[in-house]
Amino acid sequence: MKPTHDDTVEIGRALALWAHIMDDHELDRLGECLTEDAVWDGSVFGGDLVVGLDAIATFMNAPGHAKAHHTTNIVVSESPGDEVRARSKGLSLLEGGGVASVV
Repeated sequence: MKPTHDDTVEIGRALALWAHIMDDHELDRLGECLTEDAVWDGSVFGGDLVVGLDAIATFMNAPGHAKAHHTTNIVVSESPGDEVRARSKGLSLLEGGGVASVV
Protein backbone atom coordinates (compact mmCIF):
# COMPACT_ATOMS: atom_id res chain seq x y z
CA MET A 1 0.00 0.00 0.00
CA LYS A 2 1.26 3.47 -0.82
CA PRO A 3 1.01 5.79 2.22
CA THR A 4 -1.16 8.86 1.91
CA HIS A 5 -0.11 12.28 3.15
CA ASP A 6 -2.40 11.78 6.15
CA ASP A 7 -0.77 8.40 6.89
CA THR A 8 2.66 10.02 6.84
CA VAL A 9 1.61 12.86 9.13
CA GLU A 10 -0.11 10.54 11.63
CA ILE A 11 2.81 8.08 11.74
CA GLY A 12 5.27 10.94 12.26
CA ARG A 13 3.04 12.27 15.04
CA ALA A 14 2.97 8.86 16.77
CA LEU A 15 6.76 8.54 16.60
CA ALA A 16 7.28 12.05 17.95
CA LEU A 17 4.66 11.51 20.67
CA TRP A 18 6.66 8.51 21.92
CA ALA A 19 9.57 10.81 22.79
CA HIS A 20 7.33 13.30 24.60
CA ILE A 21 5.60 10.54 26.59
CA MET A 22 8.99 9.18 27.64
CA ASP A 23 10.37 12.59 28.63
CA ASP A 24 7.20 13.60 30.48
CA HIS A 25 7.13 10.24 32.34
CA GLU A 26 3.53 9.67 31.22
CA LEU A 27 3.91 5.97 30.50
CA ASP A 28 0.19 5.41 31.05
CA ARG A 29 -0.25 7.20 27.67
CA LEU A 30 1.79 4.67 25.65
CA GLY A 31 -1.44 3.41 24.06
CA GLU A 32 -1.64 6.73 22.19
CA CYS A 33 1.35 5.75 20.05
CA LEU A 34 1.68 1.96 20.43
CA THR A 35 -0.69 -0.97 20.04
CA GLU A 36 -1.54 -3.22 22.99
CA ASP A 37 0.73 -5.96 21.58
CA ALA A 38 3.67 -3.65 20.79
CA VAL A 39 7.18 -5.09 20.98
CA TRP A 40 10.17 -3.06 22.21
CA ASP A 41 13.47 -4.51 21.04
CA GLY A 42 16.26 -3.67 23.46
CA SER A 43 18.88 -5.87 21.81
CA VAL A 44 20.99 -2.85 20.82
CA PHE A 45 21.41 -2.24 24.57
CA GLY A 46 21.97 -5.91 25.42
CA GLY A 47 18.37 -6.43 26.49
CA ASP A 48 15.56 -8.71 25.41
CA LEU A 49 12.27 -8.16 23.62
CA VAL A 50 9.60 -6.59 25.83
CA VAL A 51 6.02 -7.36 24.73
CA GLY A 52 2.85 -5.43 25.58
CA LEU A 53 2.09 -1.94 26.84
CA ASP A 54 2.26 -2.83 30.53
CA ALA A 55 5.59 -4.64 30.19
CA ILE A 56 7.05 -1.81 28.09
CA ALA A 57 5.90 0.80 30.63
CA THR A 58 7.44 -1.20 33.48
CA PHE A 59 10.71 -1.58 31.58
CA MET A 60 10.86 2.11 30.62
CA ASN A 61 10.19 3.15 34.21
CA ALA A 62 13.31 1.36 35.49
CA PRO A 63 16.20 3.43 36.84
CA GLY A 64 18.88 4.30 34.31
CA HIS A 65 16.58 4.93 31.36
CA ALA A 66 17.56 7.81 29.06
CA LYS A 67 16.76 11.32 30.27
CA ALA A 68 15.75 12.83 26.92
CA HIS A 69 14.44 11.32 23.67
CA HIS A 70 14.47 12.82 20.17
CA THR A 71 12.79 11.29 17.11
CA THR A 72 14.40 12.16 13.77
CA ASN A 73 14.67 11.14 10.12
CA ILE A 74 11.15 9.69 9.78
CA VAL A 75 10.60 7.89 6.48
CA VAL A 76 7.19 6.38 5.68
CA SER A 77 7.15 4.11 2.65
CA GLU A 78 5.09 1.66 0.66
CA SER A 79 4.73 -1.89 1.92
CA PRO A 80 3.03 -5.03 0.61
CA GLY A 81 -0.63 -5.58 1.36
CA ASP A 82 -2.60 -3.03 3.37
CA GLU A 83 0.33 -1.85 5.49
CA VAL A 84 2.85 0.94 5.28
CA ARG A 85 6.37 0.91 6.71
CA ALA A 86 7.96 3.53 8.93
CA ARG A 87 11.61 3.90 9.80
CA SER A 88 13.06 6.56 12.05
CA LYS A 89 16.12 7.31 14.09
CA GLY A 90 16.24 8.35 17.69
CA LEU A 91 18.75 10.09 19.87
CA SER A 92 18.66 9.80 23.63
CA LEU A 93 20.59 11.72 26.24
CA LEU A 94 21.90 9.27 28.82
CA GLU A 95 22.71 9.87 32.44
CA GLY A 96 26.26 11.15 32.64
CA GLY A 97 26.03 13.00 29.33
CA GLY A 98 26.38 10.11 26.88
CA VAL A 99 24.22 9.86 23.77
CA ALA A 100 22.57 6.75 22.31
CA SER A 101 21.43 6.45 18.71
CA VAL A 102 18.74 3.95 17.71
CA VAL A 103 16.78 3.03 14.58
